Amino acid sequence: MSKNLTEVNKIKIYLQALKSKFELPTTDAEKNEKLLQPYTYISQVPGKQIRTKLAYAFNCWLNIPEEKLVAIGDIIQMLHNSSLLIDDIEDNSILRRGIPVAHSIYGIASTINAANYVLAIALEKVQALGHPEATAVYTEQLLELHRGQGMEIYWRDNYQCPTEEEYKTMTIRSE
Repeated sequence: MSKNLTEVNKIKIYLQALKSKFELPTTDAEKNEKLLQPYTYISQVPGKQIRTKLAYAFNCWLNIPEEKLVAIGDIIQMLHNSSLLIDDIEDNSILRRGIPVAHSIYGIASTINAANYVLAIALEKVQALGHPEATAVYTEQLLELHRGQGMEIYWRDNYQCPTEEEYKTMTIRSE
């Protein structure tokens, strides 16, 4: 019964996404909402949240104030979900988290734009943390993400099999 309920919820999310795609925005907030539709869509079916859980686990030693820890968790999720939007396009995926991929509903251009927009919003949140190294860490993680994904694409498109060490490095970078 709960599996069927989960499937019903996924169908409802999909149908709501299709409906909202055709509504015209009138205010700046509604325009922003329209720009973020692909991101909002993928965020409605959350993943395992392992990255955010790890941040909270490490906070036992780091003692970061709660409001900054929440912001860091949000930033991590924004970076992760926006990278999934792009990854689904690059990998010609059909499903993500059991529902049709965002670009199959909103189109490739809107999905890429939403993913990039979220990366910029996340950068603003990083800068708002007020920690001088936060932007450097964010930038390095973004670069590593693209290096890892780029190597995966290179190997796939050039029919090359990486060494075990190259593959391990790629998986670390693209996470």
